[in-house]
Amino acid sequence: MNGAVFTELHPTGAARTAHPKRGARAGARTKAIALGSALLALGGGAAAWFTVPYGTTHYHPTYAVRLDTPEFASGWADDVFIGKVTAREGLRRTNGDRLLWTTYRVEVRKTLKGKVSGSVRVAQEGGDDPLRRERIVVGEAPSLEPGRTYVLATRLAPDGWHTAPSNFHPVDLSPAEGGSDSGTDMSTVWEKGVAHPTAQRHTHPSAVSRAKDPSALYARAHIG
Repeated sequence: MNGAVFTELHPTGAARTAHPKRGARAGARTKAIALGSALLALGGGAAAWFTVPYGTTHYHPTYAVRLDTPEFASGWADDVFIGKVTAREGLRRTNGDRLLWTTYRVEVRKTLKGKVSGSVRVAQEGGDDPLRRERIVVGEAPSLEPGRTYVLATRLAPDGWHTAPSNFHPVDLSPAEGGSDSGTDMSTVWEKGVAHPTAQRHTHPSAVSRAKDPSALYARAHIG
């Protein structure tokens, strides 16, 4: 994939083109993996493997839809909600292992659009692949952090995951360090955006919009 360009239908319903770039540490990582493999062959055990540093690959997708305003994101999303991230859970892979997602447990505090409620799993593009010792960074969206509260715009996948693509930037509602405040009530801004969604021509229908029984999808998304 190094230097390659690929176009695919994204699970969240938007065609995208991705341009991967290998991080600067890739050479050091390759040498470290070779050393770790040699030590493992000599009986060095698992300890040698876990000293191997992560390489970094950056993907810069170009999406057919925009999610950079509350109106655009609300027009695309099945659900817009305020939620607190309570845990980082793990990884999932889609599209024949070509896409890596980090999954989080999120407690829904307020639903602005859709039927999301309770505790759900939110999947965000990218993450640390422990098998390949590789950090996948997709786009510029910041990773979710446990303990913080966000406005999230997601689509519900058929397997019950609320997916957030890399061109959506979660809106952090947690107080800034040092107690600073921009003075803008972002939850109110998003309520107005949900009330006036903007449709986009290249938006693909979501699994919820196609489902005969959307409530079954939402039931699958609940975490007990």
